[in-house]
Amino acid sequence: MKSNHGFLYQTKEIKVLDFNLTTIRDLDESIDTLCDFFGEADQDNSLAEEYCPYFGVLWEAGIGLSQYLLKMDLNNKRVLEIGCGLALPSFLVTKMGGEIIATDFHADVPLFLEFNQNKNKIQFPYRVMNWRDEVERTKSDLGLFDLVLGSDILYESQHPMQVAIALIAFLKPGGKIILSDPGRAYIQKFITSMNECGYAENFTTQIVAAELTPKKQQRDIFIFEFTK
Repeated sequence: MKSNHGFLYQTKEIKVLDFNLTTIRDLDESIDTLCDFFGEADQDNSLAEEYCPYFGVLWEAGIGLSQYLLKMDLNNKRVLEIGCGLALPSFLVTKMGGEIIATDFHADVPLFLEFNQNKNKIQFPYRVMNWRDEVERTKSDLGLFDLVLGSDILYESQHPMQVAIALIAFLKPGGKIILSDPGRAYIQKFITSMNECGYAENFTTQIVAAELTPKKQQRDIFIFEFTK
């Protein structure tokens, strides 16, 4: 599959939760390809979020979140997925009767989404959005939601209160935020910020089977459900 930046992704097929998804074959391989593409003079771009293909891996947090959503009644719910990447939760929400908008800002996310949507005969809208700094613009464009979903989004040390306020901004009154996390260092600071905004958390775990993980080891994923 050819990137919008001009290089080629090597891909593989993964079956998960009755979906057949095309993903990048190997993250390190793709980063090496990116390094060769940019050359020695511009190596920093290879790990920049707008270029690095983190989006193209089916991360355990996205699988754990999707497993958790299977237990919910999502019919006719209006749902937003932020930082969607391959958007497994969006595929599942759509299959379960929800109305979801998937969002991300990497230029190659739409390539994989369109390919996988066609292959699985499932359609849902995608919008370009960097949820960290485009809240006001996208809120006016997209509206408010019953559920806001995110998987493994707390991997940077940005101010946790700013993140909390950004996510809350997309909620309808009585809405819910559901995040999955593999155990990042910043999760407790984020929980504290959500509590200070008046949102209580409900915590549980999802076990992701070894065959679905890159290292072929069973993984516990933390699920946090925030309500006011």
